[in-house]
Amino acid sequence: MTNELTQNLPNLVELGKQIKAKRKAEGLNQKTLAALAGCSHVPVVHLERGTGKLNLNTAWKIMDALGMTKASSD
Repeated sequence: MTNELTQNLPNLVELGKQIKAKRKAEGLNQKTLAALAGCSHVPVVHLERGTGKLNLNTAWKIMDALGMTKASSD
């Protein structure tokens, strides 16, 4: 059974590719991005690879640090 929420979730591997590309375009390494997001570098690595357990709050902080969320563009 698929609901509307899960239908709108991005593919984690594709999201990871977008995050990695944005990080590199900004000239950041994984540890610097993690520091900007207030987390360790491990979630950045897992998110970019599309692997591991994903904490949505941490993922949101990483994307926000890169300016990839609506909140960061307001």
